[in-house]
Amino acid sequence: MELIKGFFEESAISVLFVCVALGFGIGRLKIGGIPIGGIPGTLFAAILVGQIGVEVDPNIKTMAFALFIYSLGYVSGPSFVASLGRSTLNLVHLSLLSSLLIFLTIWGLAQLFGLDKGTAAGLLAGGITESAAVGTASEALGHLTLPGDEVAAMQSNIGVAYAVTYLFGFTLVVFFVSVIAPKMMGIDLKAEAGGYASALGDSGENLGPTQEPALRGVVARAFEISNPEATELDISALEQKFGGFVTVQRIVRRGRQVEPTKDQRLAVGDRVALFGRLGELLEAGAFIGVETTDTRGLDLVGETRTIVLTNEALIGETIMAVRAKIDPDARRGVHVVKISRSGRILVPRPRMQLEAGDVVSLYGTPQALDNVVPLVGYAVDQGIAVDYVYLATGIIAGILIGMVTVEIAGAPVALHTGGGCLISGLLFGWLRSRHPTFGGLPTPTALHLRDFGLAVFIACVGLGTGPQAWALLKEQGLLLPVLSIVSVLVPIIASMYYARFVLKMNPAVICGALAGCFTCTAGLNAAVQAADNEVPVLGYTVPYAIANVILTLLGPVIVLTV
Repeated sequence: MELIKGFFEESAISVLFVCVALGFGIGRLKIGGIPIGGIPGTLFAAILVGQIGVEVDPNIKTMAFALFIYSLGYVSGPSFVASLGRSTLNLVHLSLLSSLLIFLTIWGLAQLFGLDKGTAAGLLAGGITESAAVGTASEALGHLTLPGDEVAAMQSNIGVAYAVTYLFGFTLVVFFVSVIAPKMMGIDLKAEAGGYASALGDSGENLGPTQEPALRGVVARAFEISNPEATELDISALEQKFGGFVTVQRIVRRGRQVEPTKDQRLAVGDRVALFGRLGELLEAGAFIGVETTDTRGLDLVGETRTIVLTNEALIGETIMAVRAKIDPDARRGVHVVKISRSGRILVPRPRMQLEAGDVVSLYGTPQALDNVVPLVGYAVDQGIAVDYVYLATGIIAGILIGMVTVEIAGAPVALHTGGGCLISGLLFGWLRSRHPTFGGLPTPTALHLRDFGLAVFIACVGLGTGPQAWALLKEQGLLLPVLSIVSVLVPIIASMYYARFVLKMNPAVICGALAGCFTCTAGLNAAVQAADNEVPVLGYTVPYAIANVILTLLGPVIVLTV
């Protein structure tokens, strides 16, 4: 033990990587088929390692938290700002009510059982699975005019309460949204989600993130004109006959290419390249003639582009309505093949509403895509370059925002580094979405900064918590799991019934929305698995974006009010 302690004292930074490695190893363990998770695992590991007494430079803790909270805001910014629109009013309403119920429940438990500020904040962070609240609450405690020993003890209690309550709160949310909520609402989640998906429009089988149809839904085929009726229509009329889902891209007549203009008519013997949805294309092919393998002069290039939806005129509209809004000539030969929302793949369905920040995959010819992309949003930069000027400026702005102090009820109140960097992250992330020509921070990089920053910060918290951990566990160890269960059940049940009977939301969507209100991605995954389709995702994105911000800011509120 002395040898290990000596090694850590000689290289204090190494203990952080030991805690992260051990923590993410522990996080792979499953309880009831659900992984514990790397962040709680890191906290458990750090508390254990911290028993030997290791000190870490507090500046490392501050820097890691700043990176984490800024990246959290940056990733959430576009969705958070866009979620405040009319099309998502019910979800916004539910998110705000749920956050209020969470605060009132934890504040009430703290008053009833005499919890100190640190333990109450740890209950918020752990029971509601909002890890960011650990940092914002800890910062708020550090700025209180209380004796240093008392502040240190309460900051330690945040980590211990978080570690104890997280596992119970996390497991309960996952189990509730996938099993308990459907039973309490009296529905079969799989049947309800299937019916809702059918109402949105049938669009084939659900696919995983790495899957794609073996039989492509949008194809190009070559045909030879043999039906005289087809020659009576110009190309515009022919394409309209099949709903605009099939376009004539190439024409070869007597060995020479002919420009396929809108008023051009086909002739018997022409060879044409049709491009479009498979079902309509086969119907069009059967109408005009016979399929041919002679593709000379009919070569086509297809391209997939990934677009982030930012056009306000299209946000909240269904895919079918968006198609009607865009000029047919502009979207000619372009098809939606995939939608990604909050990292989940959604099957495009005609009556599915689009949300700001949706990542839409469009397939078509390069020329057609050039026309459509600016009408929808901006193409995702596939590069990996990071604009470090923009990143550093955003964090500096957050630190400056956090320094602003306002007098409330005679007491100085500030957002500090955590709240300031969260606000600047939201702002800079939103600005990037509106003006994608600067401020590059690829989403995978931002997610890495978020997760690694949080892991290092949590390791610092655990190492500082270690020596005082047993005192709180002896005092309230058995009480904390009970409180974590109550802090979840009261607000989540009330939110569920409010969404069901007041907001009249679909039950399958409610299950996803509840997972979002409690910032529990694992809960969403469980709901999607139980539903056997992606419908719960439709309710998840907006509450997740709003709850991530509000629950993080509730950390200092709990500290100031308990």
